[in-house]
Amino acid sequence: MDDIVLKIKKTSHDNKTKILLAVEAPVEVSDKSYRLALKDVSENVDIPGFRKGKAPKEVIEKNFGVAHISQKAFERIFFEILGRAAIQEKLDILDVVEIKSYELLPGKPFIFDVVVELKPDVKLGKYKGLKVQAKKVTYEKDEFVAETIDRLAGNFVSFKKSDDGVLAEGDIVYLDFEGKFDDGTEVPGGTASNFQTVLAKDKLLPGFVDSLVGAHVGDLKEVKIEFPDYVTNEFSGKNATFNVKVVGLEKKIMPEINDDFAKKLGIDNHEKLIETVVEQMIELQNVSSQREFENKIVEHIIKDSSFELPDSLISKEVDYLLQDIRTQCENAGKKWGEFKSDEKNKDLLAKATDAAKNRISVDLVLNAIVKTENITAGDDEIDTEMKLRISQMGEKGKSLETNKSFRNTIQMVILRNKAVDFLVKQNEPLWEEDIKQSKSKKK
Repeated sequence: MDDIVLKIKKTSHDNKTKILLAVEAPVEVSDKSYRLALKDVSENVDIPGFRKGKAPKEVIEKNFGVAHISQKAFERIFFEILGRAAIQEKLDILDVVEIKSYELLPGKPFIFDVVVELKPDVKLGKYKGLKVQAKKVTYEKDEFVAETIDRLAGNFVSFKKSDDGVLAEGDIVYLDFEGKFDDGTEVPGGTASNFQTVLAKDKLLPGFVDSLVGAHVGDLKEVKIEFPDYVTNEFSGKNATFNVKVVGLEKKIMPEINDDFAKKLGIDNHEKLIETVVEQMIELQNVSSQREFENKIVEHIIKDSSFELPDSLISKEVDYLLQDIRTQCENAGKKWGEFKSDEKNKDLLAKATDAAKNRISVDLVLNAIVKTENITAGDDEIDTEMKLRISQMGEKGKSLETNKSFRNTIQMVILRNKAVDFLVKQNEPLWEEDIKQSKSKKK
């Protein structure tokens, strides 16, 4: 079906970004898709008197109905034909709004009417010969080296039991505790004996670590907390008090930073370790500065270009950005629409909306540059990138080898990257130095 030609009629619908497409594909498309749908049905259901995959066409149609098989055939071929229609008519389809009708039967052309939303037209501003201000990222060498080596050393920590040590972040602690809400009721799951944990803020409820740092084994502490606003937590926002006893401690022991430590990392000695870290710092500075320049160029072009952002596109992108929270909501039996309309989630939605608008704007502008400059991605480039991505996924990536949607995504990524590379070559940075402070100084 590689060389098929479609009959297509376009009609405006509701607004300038939506159109009605009436598409007709040749009989061969219907025949092949219907035949494959028959095969799928035959191989995946039990039909009395026949082995799976061996029932004749007439028996399958009698048992399941021509309409059912036709629907299966439509589902497997619709998006491929719609994609071909978009290429043939040079349309940037954003979304399928409504499938109004379709007919797919053997011996007849495949026809369907569908309302689609198109990507907005972009009127590009100046995007070549620009001088764009960007911050050249620089790290303070001594601090970067110290923090990097300290982070590496964290992979080689050991712990030693201590009866008289002082609790510090990173230690292993053993706790007895009992938690009650301010109304006197017990916190569900809030009571434990000899509970072992690392004393770290990402392991315990807010307030616990700060209250326990500096304590000794045997100390009793009263820890007052406010439960975070977890979506799935029915007592989020409630206040509670935990009576905590420190019953055990294992102090974190950091390794000594010397030649032996360097050898554990596969490096000859301490001096070579420092040289390696400095090389990594320089590489990171260069990469970060490059990304900063790329972002500033695109940001400048977006401001100088004109286009409209459809509400439907923004809403879809917001849902994508918040998909993890949406899953939590649905698992907790909450409706996503109610979550989005809840006043307490207003700030979260506002931030997600701003991020969505920015992501969409970047996508639209880069796509416009790809078109204007006739930037292309060859099959060899796409194949190479696909193989790389699939190899990184292991077994679960093998199913993507013939996945057309995945291939299209890879093509878009390549084109987008090429558009950015084009902009970097065509424009000049005006660097401002941006010295990155260490985390310890920020505190």
